[in-house]
Amino acid sequence: MAAASVGKSLFVLFLCVSALHTLQAAGAARVSPGASPIVATCMTGPYPELCVGELGQRLLDIQTAIASAAPNQGATIAGAPGQVDVKALVAVALQAASEAGAVAASIFEGKLPGFNTGVPDFRKCLGNCSVTMGTAMQKLHGASAALRSGATEVAKTLASRSFTDVSSCTVSCKDLNGDVRLIIVQSLTEFQKMLQIAITFINKMKLLPPPTRETP
Repeated sequence: MAAASVGKSLFVLFLCVSALHTLQAAGAARVSPGASPIVATCMTGPYPELCVGELGQRLLDIQTAIASAAPNQGATIAGAPGQVDVKALVAVALQAASEAGAVAASIFEGKLPGFNTGVPDFRKCLGNCSVTMGTAMQKLHGASAALRSGATEVAKTLASRSFTDVSSCTVSCKDLNGDVRLIIVQSLTEFQKMLQIAITFINKMKLLPPPTRETP
């Protein structure tokens, strides 16, 4: 029974992690290359392929929804008519980080049964990260709220602190091995990469002019 429970938990977690990478691959296949404003913008920040493949498609999906709801508003969120709304890019990066963090949090919060928490290395990882990951997620959600309200400095500070929290958590779990280590490391790495993208483009928000909108 215990072995079956562990196997089921690992299977569920692998599905979560695989979904993250499937979304990236699908996004990369759907986003047009070449002189796309999204590609050009992502190339100015960290992890450009991840930015284009995952975040670029999210922006295009948002733009499509806006264009469908208000076809005469000249939606510019993903590049039309030739520029990217950097604030929107930061928002979807924070959203993607939240989704990646939820995978690790599901382990640290004990929401998935079947893991042997009596193993010393796992107990150390769990003990150090259960609170840390929850705090990091709270700061991430705070960063998203601050961004929506226009408090970019607060958003940057909270995102940076969230990144630091997860960095210490990664160190605590470095001695794990096997499937659990793979799942945790993948989700935490994804979390940190998305935060790095978000923080980089928050800094760029101060340097770039706001996107222009065509009058109807």
